[in-house]
Amino acid sequence: MDPRKPTAAMRRRHNLIAAWRGVEDGPLMDLPTLRVGDLATQIVAKAGLANRVKLEDILAAWQEIVGTILFRLTRPDTFERGVLTVRLLQPTAHHALMQEKVKILRRLQEKLPDAKIKDVRFRHG
Repeated sequence: MDPRKPTAAMRRRHNLIAAWRGVEDGPLMDLPTLRVGDLATQIVAKAGLANRVKLEDILAAWQEIVGTILFRLTRPDTFERGVLTVRLLQPTAHHALMQEKVKILRRLQEKLPDAKIKDVRFRHG
């Protein structure tokens, strides 16, 4: 048997709903009402939006990390399992970023430690 007891507010709610439905007073629902704020983190995690939020943070920091010229030619595309995939417009941007990959990764890790970025990969397209 559940040790939880219904509160006075829960009893009033139950009686009001039973009267509104026009049915006999049945067993009292003793489960607590959940608020949306309590469920928000679970909803974000199940929908896979946590990585999207991190990608938005990465995008905001990207221009400062790579500079204005490379920012125009690149965009962070996906962030999954600690791997950031960056889309490139030109092969010259790929070459420049590969030369600076270690430095870029270190700057990303310093600027966004909560994102836990393990690697950066570059793709044309």
